[in-house]
Amino acid sequence: MAADRFRERAARMDRVLIDRLGDQATLEDGTTIRGAFVSPFLGAQIGAKASGFRLGASINTDQIKEPTFTVRSVDAANVKRGAFITIDLPAVDGGGRYKMVRPEPDGAGMVDLILGADSERSDDIK
Repeated sequence: MAADRFRERAARMDRVLIDRLGDQATLEDGTTIRGAFVSPFLGAQIGAKASGFRLGASINTDQIKEPTFTVRSVDAANVKRGAFITIDLPAVDGGGRYKMVRPEPDGAGMVDLILGADSERSDDIK
């Protein structure tokens, strides 16, 4: 009983916080959802000509993160792998159209939607 009450209160708190503080995204069907968008940028490391390093030598691949939109699991239920999501932020903040690559549930009511560029041809790669 106490665990059920805790989960209900945690879900209510998540909803309120995300609704008030979250970034907005628009799904293909026009539905909007809110969550936390993170878009790491490695352009300076990847394109640094002055360093003379090759890509493999200059970047620790364990530290590379993909763009991620973290949402409540109830909101992620309607987002299918391969669906397009438009993050409603300025381009300088990483906003734009992405393709959902895979969901990664955290087991606590939230799901990381791992995003990729909408122009990538990764559907046929196994």
